[in-house]
Amino acid sequence: MLHLNSEPNSTDSSYAATESKSNGAGVPIWKVLVFDSFCRDVVSTVLRVNDLRDNGVTVHMLLESQRSSISDVPAVYFVQPTTENIKRIVDDIVRDLYELYYVNFSTSLPRTLLEDFAVQTTASGTSHQIAQVYDQYLNFLCPEENMFSLHFPNTFEAIHNPSMTDTAMGALIDRIVTALFSVLLTLKTIPTICAPRGNAAEMVATRLDAKLREHIMNSRHNLFADSAEDIVTQSRRPVLVLLDRDLDLSSMLTHSWTYQALIHDLYDIQLNQVSIVQDDGSGRTSKRSYDINTNDAFWESN
Repeated sequence: MLHLNSEPNSTDSSYAATESKSNGAGVPIWKVLVFDSFCRDVVSTVLRVNDLRDNGVTVHMLLESQRSSISDVPAVYFVQPTTENIKRIVDDIVRDLYELYYVNFSTSLPRTLLEDFAVQTTASGTSHQIAQVYDQYLNFLCPEENMFSLHFPNTFEAIHNPSMTDTAMGALIDRIVTALFSVLLTLKTIPTICAPRGNAAEMVATRLDAKLREHIMNSRHNLFADSAEDIVTQSRRPVLVLLDRDLDLSSMLTHSWTYQALIHDLYDIQLNQVSIVQDDGSGRTSKRSYDINTNDAFWESN
């Protein structure tokens, strides 16, 4: 995505064509990265500022913030597919903030929103400035190498809220299914799905199974195309076990004997960043934040 959805070393792609306009082969295209708050969290768990700079991102900003025009560089947008975000993107194009617009959605853009996006840009006469529109299927977080999070806070409370309507429950289940579909698509794997009966886990399992089957059987552009036939026919497929949180409530109140668990108990840790409040002894406090990454050998081993 940061290489404009092309291989960095490609010689016949739009990336290479644009690169030739910059500083020559081997030099990244300098660009602006614009994201909404959710996609900011997605990016922040896997890339630091120096990583973004290595990939040609000189400035990264929130879509909701006030931004000045940088008309001689392209902009990569990474946002959720919502009506509000599309309106903000169109407003940016009308204001001519950037040279070209590479729009990436965190998950599949519904056809109604795609048509609305096309109508708005056509009406404003700015559709020629949109270089790409991509569905990235990246609406989940990776706080660790072998771990992912859907980043849905208060889900346990919402599911067990007696006042929650069937419509709201259905919408929440659909969000979970969409995010899990993105995880499986990223892994390029189709698992055997197991879940107990009679709770929210069964609802998620049923809808996820239906979504996978529909995509594989009916999609003209099967995103599992490279490996779907082989995976489906394999006798040993990975197993996705979906469980309701109340199956093991005690695990939320205990922790293992690791440095990581201790940090979670004592300090505020969010998105691989630990915040520590310090008192200087005179009544004044200061807050310092530290990034956690795989380069910290002690953290990795504990």
